[in-house]
Amino acid sequence: MSKFSLITFDCYGTLIDWEQGMKNALEELVKKRNLSLDIEPLPDRYVGVELEIEQKGYRKYKEILTLGVRRLFEEKGIKLDSQEEGIFADTITKWPPFDETTQVLRKLKERYKLAILSNIDEDLIQGLIKLIGVEFDGVITAEQVKSYKPSHGHWIRMMEVFQIPKKNVLHVAASYVHDIVPAKELGFQTAWINRKNEKPKGNTKPDFEFRDLRPLAGLLRKQE
Repeated sequence: MSKFSLITFDCYGTLIDWEQGMKNALEELVKKRNLSLDIEPLPDRYVGVELEIEQKGYRKYKEILTLGVRRLFEEKGIKLDSQEEGIFADTITKWPPFDETTQVLRKLKERYKLAILSNIDEDLIQGLIKLIGVEFDGVITAEQVKSYKPSHGHWIRMMEVFQIPKKNVLHVAASYVHDIVPAKELGFQTAWINRKNEKPKGNTKPDFEFRDLRPLAGLLRKQE
């Protein structure tokens, strides 16, 4: 009998290539406006901007995306029109999964229940699940819990849905701040998918750390 019976995942940055999708959208916008702007550092800055907006209270994620893009360009002295501000919300369901995502999830699905815990709206997540091509046993969104990670609402709702002891849940995520820290605060085991080999922004230690999703299957076999 496996120690873990439920594997929960963050979506963007963990299953979906958030950074590349964002760069593609920004590049499209920059070319359209014929702007001379280096887009390479913008995704990292956007993450900080979005976190600041989310901490001010719940609002639909599409609105978060719009406000985030607006502020990102305002910091560069650029004013966008309403259509341009919608670039992330309009393209986010087409942002690509990482190369290994679908294969790894299909393998895990043979033995474990899988769930997504994501800072997103209901309509947006359904499009991404189709893109990933794997059926999940549960999907917990910010729209459901009316809060954004790193608040604890996603995990509280997940435990209500699955009624599984915490010791049998492994949370897998790329964001140290949004996912690893709050999951550990609540007593869950975590696997940090540290794709960019980042240093932890705090003293919280994940139980496992990998550069991508591929080692998960081997890790879980060892836990059986």
